[in-house]
Amino acid sequence: MPEIRNEEFQVVTLGAVKPDGTPDIANVLFRFPVPHQQMSIRQAVKVDSAKIPGRSGNVKQAVGYDDTEITISLTLVDEEDNGGNVTRSSIDQLKELQVAFRDRSDPVGENMTAKATYAVPTVFSIQSRLTDACGIKTVLFKSLDPSELPGTTDIEVAITFEEFEPIAVQVEKRRKEEVVKKQAQQQADAASGTAAGDTKHEAATGTEDPLAAAYRQGKEAAMGGPP
Repeated sequence: MPEIRNEEFQVVTLGAVKPDGTPDIANVLFRFPVPHQQMSIRQAVKVDSAKIPGRSGNVKQAVGYDDTEITISLTLVDEEDNGGNVTRSSIDQLKELQVAFRDRSDPVGENMTAKATYAVPTVFSIQSRLTDACGIKTVLFKSLDPSELPGTTDIEVAITFEEFEPIAVQVEKRRKEEVVKKQAQQQADAASGTAAGDTKHEAATGTEDPLAAAYRQGKEAAMGGPP
């Protein structure tokens, strides 16, 4: 099996999403190369805390996972032919990314309703070596931060995607999280009730003073047993 080395560009492909929310990666909308070590994925567990009445501190319970965040850093440079002529400028490349993030064109003239609908952020299917390994299928283009570099035509671009699942999947995840939270709170309440019961028992029966206990034990030892 050939060894895979992370020392070259990897291609990130953004495709369409079907009406049911499933990825349609075959319908390619945008594709761009990402340099070595310039793409990262952050995954984290979602933790909820349940308060225990009558006690300090909280009981922590893992209830699910936060939405995964994908970060990409790019440097856009002018593409030139063998003669040194610019065939695709860094600005043109930025414009393509801008359309993916937010298409400001007006395809229907002055129809403001249609313009507002067209401006809704787009959910993309995504394909790359890293996202495939993490099982990420659909994302929202969350942020685009371009900046110019002094004395050059290069443009630095920071891109952030956030994992974005179909509405039905999101609703089911939230339902499961609420079930886990409720179970954690019930366990916390039960623990609090047990602790309260122990306290009441001690208050009712009383607890022996340490000095009195030591005196009693010494007397029992001297007499060979309890009096």
